[in-house]
Amino acid sequence: MKFVPNILKAFLINLCFIGIIFASESCPSISPKMAEDAPVEQVKVIINDVICSFIELQSNNSENLSSTLNLTKKKILPYIDLEYFTEMALAGYWDQLELRERKIFERDIKNSLIEEYVGILSNFTDWKDVQITVNEDFSQNENTVKVKISVSLKNENSTTVTLKLIRKNRWKIYDLEYQSISIISMEKMGYDSKIKRQGLEKLIQKMLKRS
Repeated sequence: MKFVPNILKAFLINLCFIGIIFASESCPSISPKMAEDAPVEQVKVIINDVICSFIELQSNNSENLSSTLNLTKKKILPYIDLEYFTEMALAGYWDQLELRERKIFERDIKNSLIEEYVGILSNFTDWKDVQITVNEDFSQNENTVKVKISVSLKNENSTTVTLKLIRKNRWKIYDLEYQSISIISMEKMGYDSKIKRQGLEKLIQKMLKRS
């Protein structure tokens, strides 16, 4: 269905918009490990680090699908808690899986994210007329938080994006919500439908053949 890639594109473009304001003012970036260990500060430096890297890629005239893929693996995936993302996406099926099977699903989700986003990242170049506000107030439940970000273009209404983070040894992003729909909720619906049709074992075998 067409609304799924459109929502994913909206997620990504809004995430890119978030970064460009920070990047335009503070490139080169600092490592999140060097920043204050607080959710809002970590969101700022993580996104800034990602966008600064893409700006540098563009300025060197080396932006193409291959270089964008490499940069995504180095600068985006390390900030995502793929294990927790996968656990949430599989919901009740997670406890039925052995460690090896969990890793297979985790790899499948990583590949899915790359396929959805890399092409858009490699083609997106228009960063002007963007205004960003990061809400300093955040909601926290034990080791997870939600940070709201307002994104607006010139003469347009603002859009609110919610980043969800979890802290284990450090803060990492595990989900992104836009207009009450999250990436995890879409992945969850997809896996639930496939598992009900095919069964866990058959789906795992199919994923292994694709890898």
